[in-house]
Amino acid sequence: MAVDEALLRCGGKPTLRLYGWRPHAVSLGWFQSLSDFADLGPTTPIVRRATGGGAIHHGDELTFSLALDAALLPHDIAASYALLHDAIVRVLRALGVPCRRAPVGGPQSARPSERWCFAAPVKDDLVTDAGKLLGSAQRRITTDRPRVLHHGSLVLHRPQHTPFVAAVADHVEVDDSLRARLRRALVAELAASLERIPQPGTLTAAERTLATTLRDDVYGSQAHLDRRP
Repeated sequence: MAVDEALLRCGGKPTLRLYGWRPHAVSLGWFQSLSDFADLGPTTPIVRRATGGGAIHHGDELTFSLALDAALLPHDIAASYALLHDAIVRVLRALGVPCRRAPVGGPQSARPSERWCFAAPVKDDLVTDAGKLLGSAQRRITTDRPRVLHHGSLVLHRPQHTPFVAAVADHVEVDDSLRARLRRALVAELAASLERIPQPGTLTAAERTLATTLRDDVYGSQAHLDRRP
């Protein structure tokens, strides 16, 4: 979470990160209260994201973050979700996962109506007949160069705390080969949707320094987790 925010705030080139969670953990949206998740028990790792929306139980999934200048996305927030989600639909359909953008529902909102992100799909969420497949949220900051952080959580197998979600494994076998193909295709399609050519990269010195500070002073602090929206 600290690295994602550092990428947002340092204002570098458009950057896509793909990662997973070890151990599996729950991330709260920026505007959620920790007290609403007391039923998870003390052994469940919990963090707070920089993005809004509902909580996500990150189990066997592919998580991605995209940090970039706002000018590279449509000005309309709904259109920005549609652009990125359409790229992911193309990837998943090519791999044998029939999914679509939800045609109806409320708008994307930083303040969720349900505590779990996947409990209530809204318009333009990625869904299958089994439910919501991809959770997404954005954080926008206004600076000399307005910036956007887009978080995405693509479920591979259903996690323990949210068994009502859809999953890639509903349709195809999720093995090492599928995971590798999925990662490559996501990079290619998201880059193409932004009219960019993907290149591997590493964090800059400034990004590493800020990420370390954010990890120690913000994301690693109980006060940040306990903050009231």
